[in-house]
Amino acid sequence: MENKLDFDEVCDLASKIYWEVVNKFDAEDKCVMSDPDNKGGTRNTEFGQELYYLIEDTIKESIDYKEEGEEDDE
Repeated sequence: MENKLDFDEVCDLASKIYWEVVNKFDAEDKCVMSDPDNKGGTRNTEFGQELYYLIEDTIKESIDYKEEGEEDDE
């Protein structure tokens, strides 16, 4: 069975939801920090990373996403 979304679509959706949550709850200080490796850039804090991957994993579970090489249970 083919995935309902490809990996890029899952990541795009996860990112959109992540930023909606971060902005809705005014959690930028908790989720985002300056990136010393990218002048003027930002990166997720550990909390932000955990939140993002929780969202991504929830999307994958919701659509029964299969990684490349994973077998269907059908």
